[in-house]
Amino acid sequence: YVVTLTPSLRRYLWVPWAIGVVTLLLVAFVFRLELVYGVSLGVIVGVMAWIVEQQIAAQRSLKLETQLANSIDLMVGALSAGAGMAEALDSAARESPRPIKDEIEEVLGRIRYGEAPRTVWEDFTVRVPLETFRLYSFTMAVHGEVGGSLAPTLSQVGRAIRDRIEISRRIRSQSTEAQASVIGIVCITYFLGLLMWRTNPQHFEEFLKHPFGANVTAGAMILQAIGLVWITKLSQLKF
Repeated sequence: YVVTLTPSLRRYLWVPWAIGVVTLLLVAFVFRLELVYGVSLGVIVGVMAWIVEQQIAAQRSLKLETQLANSIDLMVGALSAGAGMAEALDSAARESPRPIKDEIEEVLGRIRYGEAPRTVWEDFTVRVPLETFRLYSFTMAVHGEVGGSLAPTLSQVGRAIRDRIEISRRIRSQSTEAQASVIGIVCITYFLGLLMWRTNPQHFEEFLKHPFGANVTAGAMILQAIGLVWITKLSQLKF
């Protein structure tokens, strides 16, 4: 049985590279600018595309984790009413939206076909490699091995997942503010450059066409791209 990553968390890391290369080719061969401008613009546009891809991936992960917390609440309600683990999973699968619905249905189907619950839950963490799903899978796997009352344990797990989601949202909101500030500063520099060009276009164009001016400008753009990557990495806290 081959375990693959869930489509909901599939990443498209090649897209920023492709956008950067396309930008380089457009600047160098269509607009006929210096190659250093093509490289620098390709890098900074590719970095911005990478940031957008990171944000989309984070939103998908948050959506899955929120749906998991809701499905755990459904399971706790079913277990408290006297249902078994399989019936509780089936109730959560029927009431949950996609994509968590598909993941629970796959787990439930494999267990009903006779596969070992421990193997099924281990594969579940491979298919959805998030910390909250690892905690949930570990709890379910341990219960399958040793038994006991599952409802109180799942209730604590659901509460821990919701606390984690809340902290993650706060961190993401603060990091978004920091990224917006850096992007705003970057945009201001280009606005100032536009004002300088409007004030004295001849001298400004001569500076940009000169090898020294082209290298200095391209170097500044590369440093801006490095700053964007730096602030993004600093905001990605592990907890």
